[in-house]
Amino acid sequence: MRNLIIILVSIFFGFAIGYALQSTSSKSLRTLQTIYDEVIRIIQNYYVEEENPADLIEESIKGMLQSLDPYSEFLTPQDLEKLKTTTTGTYGGVGMEVRKQGNNVVIVSTFEGTPAYRVGLKSGDIIIKVNDTSVSNMELEDVISMIKGDPGTRVKLTILRPGFSEFLTFDLVREIINVPVVSYFGILNDNVGYIRFAQFSQGSADKLNTVIDSLRRMGAKKFILDLRGNPGGLLYEAVRVSNIFLDKNMLITFTKGRSPDAEEYYRATDKVSLDFNIPVVVLIDYGSASASEIVAGALQDWDRAIIIGDTSYGKGSVQRVIPLGDNYAIKLTTSRYYTPSGRSIDRTTKTLRERKEKIKREDNLLFFTKRLNRKVYGGGGIAPDIPVEVKTEPQIVAKMIGEGLFNEFAMDWKRRNPNVSNFNVNEETYNQFKEFAKKKGYDEKEIEFNKDRIMRNLDISISELISGSKGRYEKLLKYDEVVKKAQEFLSKVKTTDDLFNQLKAYRNE
Repeated sequence: MRNLIIILVSIFFGFAIGYALQSTSSKSLRTLQTIYDEVIRIIQNYYVEEENPADLIEESIKGMLQSLDPYSEFLTPQDLEKLKTTTTGTYGGVGMEVRKQGNNVVIVSTFEGTPAYRVGLKSGDIIIKVNDTSVSNMELEDVISMIKGDPGTRVKLTILRPGFSEFLTFDLVREIINVPVVSYFGILNDNVGYIRFAQFSQGSADKLNTVIDSLRRMGAKKFILDLRGNPGGLLYEAVRVSNIFLDKNMLITFTKGRSPDAEEYYRATDKVSLDFNIPVVVLIDYGSASASEIVAGALQDWDRAIIIGDTSYGKGSVQRVIPLGDNYAIKLTTSRYYTPSGRSIDRTTKTLRERKEKIKREDNLLFFTKRLNRKVYGGGGIAPDIPVEVKTEPQIVAKMIGEGLFNEFAMDWKRRNPNVSNFNVNEETYNQFKEFAKKKGYDEKEIEFNKDRIMRNLDISISELISGSKGRYEKLLKYDEVVKKAQEFLSKVKTTDDLFNQLKAYRNE
């Protein structure tokens, strides 16, 4: 009942202030503030249990800020201290970014090479329990605190995956999270240089430049920049990474907000590092966010690269932490990022009024690129030039991954085959795994029905155990439909203009 009262006060307070700010009448604002004080007084005097008015007001402020967008929030002194620790300290974790979505805590992306990535957690997964504790209606920071812990300790996550009928359970061992800037790079067929770019941290652009130079010395004449699952990072590095592909003074992104100082423009400051004529394909998915979207949007808008994959996450807003006094603060969205053509990267609607009126998005979705005047579409996130649907793992395979079945079998296989240096999955290995899985309680018919996906995971897991991350990536790329589509395009072109002519032909434009 107490929670219900707090929620009602929060909703009322958020509605009252939101309504008042839209009103031209100062009397309305004063009236609503008086009513708010009266509600607090009535609860104090008549509610069945004694309540601390300060607690009610604190919760109502939280409700007001949560009604604005997913990223604005009220920070208590404890929250502020946690935020400082998160941004400056070293901690043990599982390697993923999460956000609040209604009452749910949802995974935005996982960092490559981390426990969350290795066990197969995905963007869009909803966290139901941490260990055996339900996280429904819990504060985001409290859930994050439960997932973090000392390196080497274990944490169990119960997940609801969209499209699945049963919960999935993942057992993870916490590690110090230190994500490399470039997870993998190498030469594919047709002199294509492939780069898996994992995050935008200090010095990321310099590292990417070094990798590009290495690939060119190895013979690369075309490039795939893979930003899938990259949750972003530093704006400054996003600008510097874009500058590798875009020439001096080209607009990369700009921000707009209500206050004049929220409008800022970010342009390339140096000469282009990679000749504009060298064809580039950028890969994105729902896990590509923030700085990844700034780079993808800039390269798309200047017709420098074609974008392949799935629409990105749509995290295109800027938050400021504003101190209030007594160590309280608010984290408030003050502006949004836009691509050079004027598309808003942010997926959230602008105001409460727009949400209520359900503005027709069709009126403001169409934009045009800067160089070739191609049609591109807004509406939140970066929409790819070529969408590629990626099949998710079947439920039985996702369960096997979460329970560590492939890793367990791979370790046993390696013990029995200690001298093998190069692995390719075959029927014998599959049959061995089938018997192993049956002993673990898996149904033989289900195993046979999902044979192709199981053999794929066996190939990746055993190759990784033999050859490390190099073996893993070589096999991942072998099965990757999005990379195959990018290679298909790049195999037919020599220049950037060839690439866009090929896109035009593909679309029958």
